[in-house]
Amino acid sequence: MMQPSIEPEDQLPQTDSPTRQGYWSLVWWRFRKNRLAVFGGIIVLTFYLVCVVLAEPLSPYLLEHMSDYLEAPPQALHFIDEDGNFSLRPFVYGYTEIVDMEQMRRSYEIDTSVRYDIYFFVPAEPYKFLGLFETNIHLFGTHPDDPDAHVYLFGTDRLGRDMFSRIIYGGRLSLLIGLMGQMLTLLFGTVLGAISGYYGGFTDVVVQRTTEFLSAFPDIPLFLALAAAIPPQWSPIAVYFMLTIILSFVRWGGLARQVRGLVLSIREREYVLAAQSYGTNDRDILLRHLIPGTMSHVIVIATLSIPGMILAETALSFLGLGLRPPLTSWGVLLQEVSTVRAIRFAPWLLIPIPFIVLVVLGFNMLGDGLRDAVDPYSTQK
Repeated sequence: MMQPSIEPEDQLPQTDSPTRQGYWSLVWWRFRKNRLAVFGGIIVLTFYLVCVVLAEPLSPYLLEHMSDYLEAPPQALHFIDEDGNFSLRPFVYGYTEIVDMEQMRRSYEIDTSVRYDIYFFVPAEPYKFLGLFETNIHLFGTHPDDPDAHVYLFGTDRLGRDMFSRIIYGGRLSLLIGLMGQMLTLLFGTVLGAISGYYGGFTDVVVQRTTEFLSAFPDIPLFLALAAAIPPQWSPIAVYFMLTIILSFVRWGGLARQVRGLVLSIREREYVLAAQSYGTNDRDILLRHLIPGTMSHVIVIATLSIPGMILAETALSFLGLGLRPPLTSWGVLLQEVSTVRAIRFAPWLLIPIPFIVLVVLGFNMLGDGLRDAVDPYSTQK
């Protein structure tokens, strides 16, 4: 009777079963099974890549480029002209200026008799890519030999600046404030929460009462008081960093409470008690055992909190309490639409709103997916 052959273990077919993987492999396996979370991660990465890394080459104009077309409507891309002729090269139509002397108002209409072809990788205004080397290549634009040609896909603002370019540049500051602010919040909240949970006693009382004191204030009056403390003569960069610190200062309390609760459960586990009995000092126990043990949850909390930072900056800048020109963020762009007249006659200036909503949704989907992924041993959906 023939005995069944037994294959060596390295020749057995490898499966994607989560039971044969380590913790972080399980987290990744669980995360990529969540299509909404993956989609949210793609949205977030795309925004950071476009707005933070590739803002200059992707924008047809630099940030402060001005034209004679003030509050001009968006130009649509066309591939078929008025006569029905198809063109592989996209193009836009020009503007016709209309002056209403009764209402003392200037407006623009699309002029189909004027056509501007769109070219890719065109030389235009010079810039320093990533601050390293100077170049003048932009992803798209009009013919460089035609000074009258223009392309304003999202229209222009009241000073004739291209809204498409300003949205990309504005996203850079808004996204960086959310990221940098959350990093500072992680630093404050994780360290203070771990210290509070580990030592307890008087230290715990001081930290927890401080978080309660900060959470007792309404956000807007607290932002008003802190923003008013910024000297008006400060440079825009100093205001940018101070706003980041302010947002971190008022939002670390919630994270500290959650980290404290995690540390209270972790500090009673065997490996922490063994480290204590071995004579390990408190600093090493905090840095090597307690804080790393909370990092999976902290990452999820941070991902879900970044949208709050972005929305807080947008709200503060919209109210005139945050970033101010010449700095440009999504909140600064929306501040220019804070009047009824702007909404009535230039509604395209509200275009930053869909981008804010999209990036917030992307972070929320990513955070929800990470929250499920860091607990891979729970019941599979």
